[in-house]
Formats: sequence, C-alpha cells, structure tokens
Amino acid sequence: MLRAVVGGQPWSQAKIPDREWKAVEVAHLQLGLRWPLSRVEIDARLESQYVQLESRRGRFRDRLLERLEAGFRARPEGSVERTLFDSFANAAGQSGNDDLVRVARSLQSALGNESDGASDKHLAEAFCELIGALRSRDEGDEDSSGELEESEARALWPILAARLADEYSRVEGDFARLMHGETKPETRRLLQLAFNRVHSNPQVLVAQSMVGREGLNLHRACRHVLLLHPEWNPGVVEQQIGRIDRVGSRWEQQCRSAIEAGALGESLPRIEILPVVFKGTYDEQNWCVLRERWGDLRAQLHGIVVTQWQKSAYGHLGGVIEEINAAAPSFSPLRRDRQRGG
Repeated sequence: MLRAVVGGQPWSQAKIPDREWKAVEVAHLQLGLRWPLSRVEIDARLESQYVQLESRRGRFRDRLLERLEAGFRARPEGSVERTLFDSFANAAGQSGNDDLVRVARSLQSALGNESDGASDKHLAEAFCELIGALRSRDEGDEDSSGELEESEARALWPILAARLADEYSRVEGDFARLMHGETKPETRRLLQLAFNRVHSNPQVLVAQSMVGREGLNLHRACRHVLLLHPEWNPGVVEQQIGRIDRVGSRWEQQCRSAIEAGALGESLPRIEILPVVFKGTYDEQNWCVLRERWGDLRAQLHGIVVTQWQKSAYGHLGGVIEEINAAAPSFSPLRRDRQRGG
C-alpha cells in the first residue's frame, strides 16, 4: 500500500483501518521512506486515488457489454462461453442486478494495468477465462451433448453469478490471499487465474502445504517461493517449488530475455527459494534436518555429492570436494560440452 501511495499507483482502499496502523509504521521504517509518516496525509492520498480508481471502474463498466459483444463477434456462434455471455448480458440488463458490476470488477482486476488499453478481443478472452474458472468441467450440460443450450445457460448463469458474488463479498484485500483446505474449487481456480497474470492481484498467495503441493500451476507471473515451516521431506518441498518451475514460467521468460541481452552466469535470473527461519527455535532444527535430506536427494538425483553448505563447513578439503563432485555422473548438456571442449 505504501509503495502504491509513493508511486501514485491505484490501491483499493480509501483509508487505513485502526488495526493496520502499527503495520504501516513498521513498513514505513523498513522501506526507509524519507517523508515523515502522517496518517492524515496517507488517508488523504488514499482517498484521492480511490476516487480516481472508482471513476476508472465506472468508465470500464459502462462500455463493458458493448465491448464484449464486439469481442465475441470473432468467436464461433454456439460456443459455451458465447452462450453464457448472452445469459449474462440478459441478466445484467435487469433492474437491481449487480452481475455487471462484479464481472467488470473481476475482469479489471484480472487484467490489472492492462485493462484500460485492452482490445475488445482481449476482453472477450478474459471473460472466457473467467467462465472457465467459475464453471467446473461440463457443468450445466444436462443432456451431456458437449454443448450448452440456451435454456441450460440461463439455468447455469445464476449459479456462476452467485460464486462471483461470494468471491467479492470478502472483507479482506486483494493484494495477498490465503488458499487452504476449505477454499472452494471455483475460488482456487479464480485465484490461480489472477495470480498467473503479472499485473493483477493477488501478488502474494499463501497456500497450505497440502493445497499448494501439486496440481496447481502458479508459474506464469511468479519466480519467488517463501517456505514458512517447510515439510521434513525434501521431495514434498520440491513439489511445492515445482508450482512455479514449469515450462513457460516467469523465470524462463526473464532468463531468455537476459540471455538475449548478453547476461551470463550469476547475473542470470533464478527461481528464488526463501526459507523463513528463526534462529534458536524449532524452525532452525527443522531447516537443518531438511537441508541434510535435501543434500542426499541432490546427490542421488543430480550428482551433487557434497553440497555447497557442506563445502563451506570443510573449507580445508575444498580440492577433494571438487574432485568428488566432478567425478559424479552428470547429464547436463552444458557440463558435457565443457568437458568435450565445445
């Protein structure tokens, strides 16, 4: 929130609640901001930018149906998304219906800074992705025809709209979200959809171990993993890290760009794994055991017989350690080329 205030970026908050002021004081100190901390001034800035944000939302909402209609002209008639759009448009035209407000807010949030300049086609694609997140596979297709009839879409849309209303009835903010075992499947899909966009919220996703272990693709806009009380099994932690270590990931995109710009070695971007460990606590013991087991796993799978942290503990044996690691089998094409002199 403070970064947004300093940078003049929109933030969905008109003032600071009393319960958050202490956190604001700490954040101000940690950021090293030069301007004096004033609650009155921050509230004034938040209110001013919030008025502008609401104005943008209103302009976006007023033309949304028209622009979605234009975007869907290029898509085939009778598609599930087009049929559901027609049902949404009919519902949005009814007095007292808030579906348009919620869909507009969802699309604007998903597109982030790109929402104002998005083309009609891009908006229609975002609406299709929203439908895919709200709707479970084949839901509403009562006759199992593989298509959604007009009557089926009319019956299904209120269900999808209720899920969207439930998502936007939350009292917490959008910047960071929690995903746990009781999080509904459609909410998980919505969070995954939004998290995988670079400029949209949530920017931080806190997930319980069992939820964030497998089956989630969170890689398109993220290359940082914070481990809060990691599992004892390094294989499980590798699964958690694997949520962002995938083909087409944010890291892969940045790495390709860096290589094209001439970056090499340590200057290349990496997937950042950041454990949160308090020295002298149970956390430290947990991390030490996990790190040992992780070393064993790397030795078996990657040929790293002696890990970097073990090497630092036995500096006088550096030459021997290098010789041991060099003798281990390696399937890296880079290392193989170096050995061949290529």
